[in-house]
Amino acid sequence: MKWACQNRKSFPPCRAVLKICLQILRWIFDWCYFVALICFVGAVVGVSSHLLYGVCFAEEPDYRYLAAFGLMNGLKYAGVWAGGAAIVLCVIRARKEFLAREAARGVESK
Repeated sequence: MKWACQNRKSFPPCRAVLKICLQILRWIFDWCYFVALICFVGAVVGVSSHLLYGVCFAEEPDYRYLAAFGLMNGLKYAGVWAGGAAIVLCVIRARKEFLAREAARGVESK
């Protein structure tokens, strides 16, 4: 019995399938990276803005409470936007890679 990858008549070729699967995994990793990055930035902005608010407008601020509350708010609001923004960033990156590939292919054909 032959395995599918050993059969030359199998469609689509196994190398092409493997390449597609690796590209899918790469884009999933990139999307997760962008989501985590956006959530991290939201958390940092939330903590710093709440601490700044406490320093400027409270007489005796509880810094631990303000930092925790800022972290919670920053993650909540950044998390709402992170998924969609990450998709947009992935599309922008894919477009740049496509244009670079096409430009390289155009130079080779001329």
